[in-house]
Amino acid sequence: MSNADRFLSAYTSIEQSLNKIVAPDRFMRFFELVRCACRTDPLVRQYKVDLLEFAELRNAIVHNRTDGRIIAEPDDEAVAVIERIAAHLLEPPQVLPLFKKRVLAVGMEEHIGEAVKILYRRSLFQLPVFEKGITVALLTTNTITRWLGECYERETFPKDAAVKEVLEYTEHIDNFKIFGAEATLFEVQDLFYQYYQRGRKLDAILLTKTGSPSEPLLGIITMRDLPLVQKELARAI
Repeated sequence: MSNADRFLSAYTSIEQSLNKIVAPDRFMRFFELVRCACRTDPLVRQYKVDLLEFAELRNAIVHNRTDGRIIAEPDDEAVAVIERIAAHLLEPPQVLPLFKKRVLAVGMEEHIGEAVKILYRRSLFQLPVFEKGITVALLTTNTITRWLGECYERETFPKDAAVKEVLEYTEHIDNFKIFGAEATLFEVQDLFYQYYQRGRKLDAILLTKTGSPSEPLLGIITMRDLPLVQKELARAI
């Protein structure tokens, strides 16, 4: 197949995927589909500029012909990019099994000293906290530092303090989210970016089978994992 044929094939596949995302009740042009899909789909948001440019290139390929000859031929890079987008829309890379791992957690009633030991020995920065089998919070080293600062001010360091007492010093209670196993890496990247845009920090995304906090934890994604997420998304398919 020529580059033009490969380009048009990928373009058609993308258009079909966009129609499934938007589910329009009327005919919509490609650029309209892109702009509507951007509202809900992080993959389309990431590739919005490329997709709008590809719409113009597609028109040049289809309409600007002489005696049936294509006079606008996409280069190899453009073809590689549009084929990657088409493949990602059809089968977006998911969080599992890439981030499947054993996740250590602590209970609300446990002594903070036990949590600190885990964080120190495992070189971790956060620990999920559960209560009656449900993940309810995320304990971070930043929260512990804020609690210690308060203890220093009061000149008292209660050795028997429970995790739930320390959690009261959490700066933002929505410092974590729970995703299901079918979540995509695009959703992960997009959520971290949304927090960044709001001047906030997302400490971790916890993974369960369906995204329910009552399910066992299957994995965890933190800011330190973002380079791996971006590496996976940049891989050519």
